[in-house]
Formats: sequence, structure tokens, C-alpha cells
Amino acid sequence: MKHALALCFVMMVALPAAATGLSESTASVQPTDTSTATSPPPTGPWTGVVGMGPIAFPRYSGGTATQTWFIPLVSATYADIAYIEPLRAGFYLWGNDDRTKGFGVAIEPRLGYSPVDGPRLGGLARRKNSVEGGPTFDWDLGVFQLSVSLMTDLTGSSRGNSARLYAYRELVTGPSLKLGAFAGLDRLGSKTANYFFGVAPSEATLNRASFQTGSAINSTAGFDGRYRLSERYSVLFGAQTTRLGGGLAHSPIVESRQGTLGWLGLGWSL
Repeated sequence: MKHALALCFVMMVALPAAATGLSESTASVQPTDTSTATSPPPTGPWTGVVGMGPIAFPRYSGGTATQTWFIPLVSATYADIAYIEPLRAGFYLWGNDDRTKGFGVAIEPRLGYSPVDGPRLGGLARRKNSVEGGPTFDWDLGVFQLSVSLMTDLTGSSRGNSARLYAYRELVTGPSLKLGAFAGLDRLGSKTANYFFGVAPSEATLNRASFQTGSAINSTAGFDGRYRLSERYSVLFGAQTTRLGGGLAHSPIVESRQGTLGWLGLGWSL
């Protein structure tokens, strides 16, 4: 997990360099709120909050044991072209004049596991962490923001693909508190689903049958936000719950079809 998040963070930091040559008419339609209207005037192209804090999450998707890592937490935009959030980053290639629609590229991590991460994983080959990326279309509908993404494994782990549909709504945008909620669907292609949840015949045991599945759809819901402590410092927080689709929930490695992750940290305004 730590390595996947670290790799994803490095790629996130590199995005602004790739985006500097894009047109300034590009839209800023992130599925999360990065407004800094109540923060000090920015001194550069970056706006938002950056900090550090713990993130707690299951040791693997479908497992019940949890772990905690201390990682960078970022909620920021770069010149209204690129954006970074705790679990997603991207930049825009095109946007309309009123900045309500944007087409671009995004990346997100998908986490693997080792045989020691759960009692049902003994004897399984290690599943490597993955960073998935691909085209995304964001649309601010006023009442809520919609994001559609088509992702491909960029790290040669699953060699599969996935598709995501997310809706985000700002609930509170006051001078001290910013809070939003989101919900979405994550469709795993058959290669991705079998890489992370399948059991090869060579991995089968008397207590764990061989298992193969087709594509599957997971559902996700959560919230994120920040609370302003002073002119420069804020508390960043968020939580996300994922429920595995029926096909994946039947995998013999799954202990629970529902898993939750959460983060909390201290950040400072850019």
C-alpha cells in the first residue's frame, strides 16, 4: 500500500509539469472541492492545501484486518489545469469557456496484497500494487459534479482495465468548513477482477477452491473536506466505503465484501 501511494504521489507531483503547455481556457471541474476563497491570496500557480497525516485502510480489498500509514495529503490545483487529491490526480486537455466541462487524464492507485496480509491468502502469489490511468470527462451540473473515467493498468500488474463513474456534491462551503460527499461505481474488467480476486488452479487448496470471475462492479460512497484552524493551517479529513460486487464477494479470499478507509491530517495553505 505504501509503495502504491508513494508512486501515485510522485506521478501526481509530475502532472503540473506536463500541464504547463496547455491552454489557459482549460476547465477546472474536479470532482472534489479545491476552492481557496477563504485562504490567503496565492503567491504562485498552486492553490489549495498540502499536509501530512495517517490513512487507515484494509490490508487488502476483501480483508478485515487494517493497517495505517503516514502519507502526504494534498487537495490542490495548479493554474486551473492540473489537480491533486488524496486518492486521485489529473490534468485537463480541453475545457469549455464557462469551465463547466473538461476532458483530460487522471490516475488512481489500486492496491495489491501479499500472502501474509490475511489468513485466506496463504500460498497465493503476491498481487502487485497498480496505478491506473486514462481519459476522464468531468461535468459540473450545478447541483453536483459528474466524472467518468476509463482506466488502464499503467504498471504491468493486472494488465487489465476499469471504468469509473463518480458524482460529487458540495454540502458546506463556509469560511471555516468545507465538506462534500461522493458516490460512484467502479467496473473492473475481467483481467483486473481475476488478478486481484481470482485463485489459480495452482493456488487452490483443500480449503480454498480455484476461482475465476468475469467483470464486476463495486460501489463506493464517502465524504471529504477540511476545517480551517487559522489563516494558514487546516485539518484535512475524509472517509470512503467500498462494497464489492456479487461476483467478487464470492471469491474464497474475501472475508468481508465491505471495506472502509479514512484519512486525517494537518495541512497548510499554498
